[in-house]
Parts: sequence; structure tokens; C-alpha cells
Amino acid sequence: MGQLILCRTPRAQVPYYIESGQVNIYSLEELMYYVQSARFVTRDDFMNAAFIDWVEQELKLPELAVLLRAKLDGESGLKDFFLPLEAANGYLTTSELQILNVQLQKYDHMSGLEAKKLYADQFMHQRQYVRAIHAYRRLLNDPEVIRKQGHVAGDIWSNLGCAYARLQDFAEAVDCFSRGYLLNHRIETLQEAVDAACLSEKPQLLERLSERFAANAPQITAERTHMEQLLAQTRAAGADTFQGQQLLQWMNEYRSRCEG
Repeated sequence: MGQLILCRTPRAQVPYYIESGQVNIYSLEELMYYVQSARFVTRDDFMNAAFIDWVEQELKLPELAVLLRAKLDGESGLKDFFLPLEAANGYLTTSELQILNVQLQKYDHMSGLEAKKLYADQFMHQRQYVRAIHAYRRLLNDPEVIRKQGHVAGDIWSNLGCAYARLQDFAEAVDCFSRGYLLNHRIETLQEAVDAACLSEKPQLLERLSERFAANAPQITAERTHMEQLLAQTRAAGADTFQGQQLLQWMNEYRSRCEG
């Protein structure tokens, strides 16, 4: 059952679309609910003329729009920008506002790269894997990521591999994890590559992985053995367990798409 939000301020006829969250909002109450519950809020979603025009024209709050425009002219961050919005409605309690302001201030102190990565990560949390893939790929082309490379780019490749694995595209996942490991040198990333190769049930993926990382043969063998044992146990459990049903269905659907 959904939560009922009582709106005390005007309700817009035309909603404001929040790009990062892929949601429409019709009131200040819905805005505050979204910002409070979102994993991440971007400046670009709100600190712009389009949002302020929406407040003025759709919510019929010209005085609030004037206050918000003044915030765009100075050095204001998200926390300062949202203060007039918070004051204009009483949706959140005092303690909730304090928590929200701490969170908004945290976003303001993030580097541009940290904010962009968190923006991409939120799609994974929302299970919007295709959007996550596009966001991570854009991030990999970011000049700052290209300049830094190392573990930063490696971790992004690893996250990209997770997104492909969730879509059961294990061949792409193996490639992403492999690229990630070459940059971040985290053994967990290499283990994820082995896991994806095992889930694909394509021997050539494991063979290429073993050839590419011959120096890591012990780790690859150990993870392959662990994963194959896990898969064997899952198959043996079969329809007797919910997890067994889910994993077997996942693997069968992936193989069917590949064969098709």
C-alpha cells in the first residue's frame, strides 16, 4: 500500500520531471518526499531556471521563485537552495529537516567525479541496469576518469560488469571485470570475472580468462572450484528451494537468449 501525501501547497497541472530519479512531481510535498528518500540528489535537477520557472508558473509561487533565483546568483549549494523550499511547506518534521540538510551538505562537498559516480550507482540500486550501463560508460569517457585511470576507472569497470551480469550478459560482464582488474588490481574484481564466466557455462570464457591472467592461476582455480560447487548445489536443490528456482531460471533464460 502506497503512502498518502497530504498537499498543503498548490498542486501543479504540469509535473516537473526529475531526470536522475525518473519521476514526476506535482507539489512541494512530493518534492520534499522525493529528496528525503532519494539515494542521491543532483544540483542539475533543481538548481536551474526550468525548475524555478515550474515553481513560479505551475505552483503559482512567484515569491518563492524570486528567493530561489537569488540562490543561483551566489555561491549557494543544495542545502542553501532548499532552505526556502523547506520553509514553504511543513511536510518534514524538524528532525527530518536536520537529517536532510546534513545529507544535502554532503552532496555539496562531493567532488564532481564522486557525484557523477553516485549518480550512476543509484540506477543500480533502482535496478535500472540499462540506464546504469549508459551512465557508467559516460563516466568512463569523462576526462577526469581518463586522466586518473588506476583504481577509479577500475572500480567503474567493475560496476559496469555488475550491471551486465544483472542483465545476464555474462560475456560483457567478464570483459568489464577483466578490464577493471587490470586497473584496480582488486582480487574481488577478478573473482567476479570468474563467477560471470561460470554462470555463462561457456568454457571458452573461462579459458580466455585463464590465459589472460595466467599469473593469477591459483586464485582463478580456487574461485572456479567454489563457484562450480555452488552451482552444483543449486542444481541439486532444484525446485526444493526458492534460490535454486531463481538461479536456474536466470541461467536458462540467459542461455535461451544467447542461442536465439
